[in-house]
Amino acid sequence: MAKGMLVKPPFTPYPPNIDFVKKQSYLNSFFGHVRPLQAMEITHLYDNLENNATSKAILIAFSQVAKMEKTKDYFLRGRELAGKQYDVFRAFMEKENLSTPPIIDTMVTTSSFPPFSDKLMLFHKLDMYTMRVRSYGNALSLCARHDLATKYASLVLEVANYVEDGANILIDNGWMEQAPQAADRDALAHV
Repeated sequence: MAKGMLVKPPFTPYPPNIDFVKKQSYLNSFFGHVRPLQAMEITHLYDNLENNATSKAILIAFSQVAKMEKTKDYFLRGRELAGKQYDVFRAFMEKENLSTPPIIDTMVTTSSFPPFSDKLMLFHKLDMYTMRVRSYGNALSLCARHDLATKYASLVLEVANYVEDGANILIDNGWMEQAPQAADRDALAHV
């Protein structure tokens, strides 16, 4: 931060007194007056911006070093998804004149030597995108503006589809371990 490489998250002024919502229009965002983003909405937007910026850079790197064409294509698709979602969140913040974390693509080297296997890189991105579904869900649960809530809901579906496609690559290559599961009582009853 002292070197100016990190951007500070937006500052939310401390309220001088307690205010109560008086009208349903507080929830509006499609028509009429749109209220400013509230602190929790800003926090989640900023966090999701940082996650997408980091994820995009990692996906650029992974796409450069992946050996299998399927994983390389998957990482390229993820790079586009992270970039698109970064732009969506940035637009909400910029409309409110709030700071956004920068894209860090320039930090990726030109190396094409893989430090990790395709299996490990794919598993890493699936894990990170699975966490993104949770992060978007948390943001959605605390979002009181309809425009932002609708956007989060559609982005969750995009991420979930991306994760499923990655899981299919793991399954096709015999890389996906089955997680522990409940006993199948019906099958045990018929043994």
